[in-house]
Amino acid sequence: MSGGARILIETSPGQSRALHLIDGLAIEAWYDFHHDPDLTGSVHRARIDRVFPAQNRATATLEGAGAVSVRMTRHDRLVAGETATVTLVAAPREAKPWQAVTGARLAGRNMVLLPGGEGIATSQRMTQPPAAPTMDALQSMIGGTPGFGVILRRHAGASQDLAGEAAALVAAWQAGLRDVDGTGCLFDPGGLAARIAVQEPYVSCDLVGPGEAGDFDALWDIMIDATTRPDIPLAGGGVMWVEPTRALTAIDLDSGNGDLAGLFSAAPDAIAHQLRLRQTGGLVAVDVPRASPAAGREFDEALDRALARDSRSPERMGRSRGGVTEIRIAHGRPGPAMWAADRVAVDALAALRAISLRPQLASPRLECRPDTADWLRGPGAGALASLDRKVELVVSSEAGPATLIEAPR
Repeated sequence: MSGGARILIETSPGQSRALHLIDGLAIEAWYDFHHDPDLTGSVHRARIDRVFPAQNRATATLEGAGAVSVRMTRHDRLVAGETATVTLVAAPREAKPWQAVTGARLAGRNMVLLPGGEGIATSQRMTQPPAAPTMDALQSMIGGTPGFGVILRRHAGASQDLAGEAAALVAAWQAGLRDVDGTGCLFDPGGLAARIAVQEPYVSCDLVGPGEAGDFDALWDIMIDATTRPDIPLAGGGVMWVEPTRALTAIDLDSGNGDLAGLFSAAPDAIAHQLRLRQTGGLVAVDVPRASPAAGREFDEALDRALARDSRSPERMGRSRGGVTEIRIAHGRPGPAMWAADRVAVDALAALRAISLRPQLASPRLECRPDTADWLRGPGAGALASLDRKVELVVSSEAGPATLIEAPR
């Protein structure tokens, strides 16, 4: 499982997982619990509960998602008790509910599609304008597709096929349209493969077969370890410490056994890699050792280039008076640390995946703790039922993680 850029997608009872690899190294990961799906990117009709004009915020309620905090613009006129179209943009975190913005939108790598809009707008933070032929092709495409507008994102100027990306987003939108039903869902971005295709339109996706399951598991475990440990070794002997807090993510750079030049060379790519792999959102504060103005500029430029590879468009805000480099990233889907924290679900689904890969087990038995058994009979019942064989649960308060205890016949 190495060589070039590729995305591997594995589907097993109750879950889907995916890894974006470049030369065998995981640079991004996705996870979808079927009992607790990721709703980011979905569009809904929401009932507005309260409006806070001074905070440019409102609260709403969605069927199946509960409370939602809606970010408003100065043009929005939300009224309590009425309904409005909102797009979910960030998963719950800490004590915060789902986050949403007003209106319908579908965010791709280089642009945001605005169903019901028109024309082309550009981000005020765009790093470079698109080439004239690329822009002409996009204008022709949008002009010939009534009912859609786009906002070009910060790094859209690097794309050579904005028209193709816009056409793909329109097709994805049309494929995900839903009639308003009891849930009020207007647009469902689809399964993991469909979501990934929107963000990574130029990378091929391959399904993981039974023969590759062991290799995929090993890569997945390496990724989880890399995103949950605080210390990240750097080339040249340096160390990067990553410490999430409720308010921000703090990163400390230490030259360790190396020198400052080696640290400044290795750190920019490592910072961008970890922020993308962990799906870190919000404010990031990087404590950069003091260096000459020239070395500082080179570090900043290298960090900007590395951050530009992240489809979330992280923005380096500059340095504080204390010398701390600040980066801001929009919150979005949950990251690996959040998935890994749900040990009951993760262990139970891993055991079900192991059973699904061993068809010779006619009557599998699963030893598990009472909380795991309760989960499999409750939220995880669908995953358990998706197996083609009945699984006997052997419940014991002395059991460890869910473990397959019946040998093959």
